[in-house]
Amino acid sequence: TESKSESKAESKSDATAEQTKAAASNIGNADYVYAKINVPYADYYYGEVNNIAPEENPASLKANLTAPDAVKDLRAAGQYDSVSSVTAQKMKSFPVADSEAVGQGSQYKGVVGVNVAISKSLYEDAKKAIEEKKTSENALLTLVGEMTTTTDTTPTEYKVLNSDGTLSKTVGNVTKDNKAKAEITSTSKYGNYQIDLSDINLDIKNVQGVLLETDDGKKYGLEHLENIWVKPAELAFAVEAFKENHGNDVDYLRYADMQGKTIKKITYLLADADDIEVDTSLYVTKKAPDGYKLTGDEKVNYAADGTKINYKLETADTKYKLSRIVYKNSNVKWTADTSTDGVVKLPKEAGPGKYQLIFSSDTYNDLSMTVTVDSGLKEGDIKFENNAIVIADNAQKIDAKMYLDGINSAKVNDTEYKGGKGRSFGKNAFNEDGSVKLDAATKGDDGEKPIFASGKNTVTLKADGYPDFTFEVNK
Repeated sequence: TESKSESKAESKSDATAEQTKAAASNIGNADYVYAKINVPYADYYYGEVNNIAPEENPASLKANLTAPDAVKDLRAAGQYDSVSSVTAQKMKSFPVADSEAVGQGSQYKGVVGVNVAISKSLYEDAKKAIEEKKTSENALLTLVGEMTTTTDTTPTEYKVLNSDGTLSKTVGNVTKDNKAKAEITSTSKYGNYQIDLSDINLDIKNVQGVLLETDDGKKYGLEHLENIWVKPAELAFAVEAFKENHGNDVDYLRYADMQGKTIKKITYLLADADDIEVDTSLYVTKKAPDGYKLTGDEKVNYAADGTKINYKLETADTKYKLSRIVYKNSNVKWTADTSTDGVVKLPKEAGPGKYQLIFSSDTYNDLSMTVTVDSGLKEGDIKFENNAIVIADNAQKIDAKMYLDGINSAKVNDTEYKGGKGRSFGKNAFNEDGSVKLDAATKGDDGEKPIFASGKNTVTLKADGYPDFTFEVNK
């Protein structure tokens, strides 16, 4: 799984976790039956973002088939409609999402197995309407039609289906997690903004949804794959047109007014469990004014005593400073020298490769530039001898370990290793001294798979700042 590790503003609390009521009242069991159904995102989030309560007098409720569809606006494109992906690879990773394959791609339509309560009176009336082949202006009959099995047992958490076809906000308990920390950045491959939480225990298998609440009291729902990642502590959203790194267009209209607001709370809506709430103070920076830009070296030569990168910031009176450096999709742990204006000097432990330099301000979105630090090695300087990678003597003192650390993709026979598997290939397939691990394996959905097959293996390694290298491994 790819990591979206980004950082900027932080929110934390030292108090221990406490429990609070999520709903103003407990509707009880006597007048209701319960079912698990699949719910489209628009219907799922309508009650949450609009604070919809269960209707009163449940014993006398009847189907309101002529009530207009209150959720109509949320069904519009760019609001809470389906998530489309150009691939179907991640469908199994989101078991709580109602997804289906569409050609070579996939579509995520809503949430699977949502607990829904409905008054017995309303349920019987709606079933009768369905039997009589009546139609409804709203989603009432559609949702009731999903209720193939009901129970009198009250679940841990549930939504209530009202007579006008709307679902209430979740009824249940919320656990406030005061140990969790949240950070936000405006530099991400997955949206205009990304939030990363740490010190929080989450499992994507029961994350039905996530709510962001801003300082003006407005709530925003997040959808699987597009906003909620396989690692559910990683969230992203867009406020304007955005194409993420897999080529998918990200919906943004529902978040378009978030710039300049502060996210005060993040709530994870969990299946058959208490929801988790995290207090935050995450400022959503505004789009940088036209003319603000960062330029600089696109390629520099590696220096063993520290590589220098030249840059130029054009930001009027706004103060920007280097906030972090990203290498192989992760923030570096070392610190660069910025004591000279217009120059970032990397420490000696920063080897050849591609680096993203990110500059931040308190008001506007990040500015970033990417630079390749070139090793200076030529074709033939990298060899495979005696089952080991060997680097020819060079003035830069680059060795096998440094080269293997820089690998970001590989191909073994017909199998390609990209993304996280590509970035970790050097470590997984070789020892630090360059010797090959003939028994190396990678983990996947179907268990471990050997990297090298018996017999001859044709291997191609790619690393930014180095020439491509193809060789044979015999096992």
